[in-house]
Amino acid sequence: MLVGVTSAHAYELPPHEGVPAEAVDAAVGGEVVYLTRGGEPIAAVVSADAAEYLEALEDAADIIAARRALADPAPSIPLAELLAENAAILVEYADDEST
Repeated sequence: MLVGVTSAHAYELPPHEGVPAEAVDAAVGGEVVYLTRGGEPIAAVVSADAAEYLEALEDAADIIAARRALADPAPSIPLAELLAENAAILVEYADDEST
């Protein structure tokens, strides 16, 4: 169980049923509401503001990771070399239309 999850902030979610309206109302009111199955948290409902804030944090973390990767002094490998070394593997995916 997640630390800080109280029964006031958790709703048991029966299989194949939607999110209870009370959970949505509580989230709109600023609470983080956990949805559970068998007493185990499986998802959370948050306000749109909280979701936007979380996405902004993720974006910032991605930018930091990208900057660190660009600053890494490790030698880079040219794309042509990578393609040549992995041609046999890549051929297996040539006809894969799922991507």
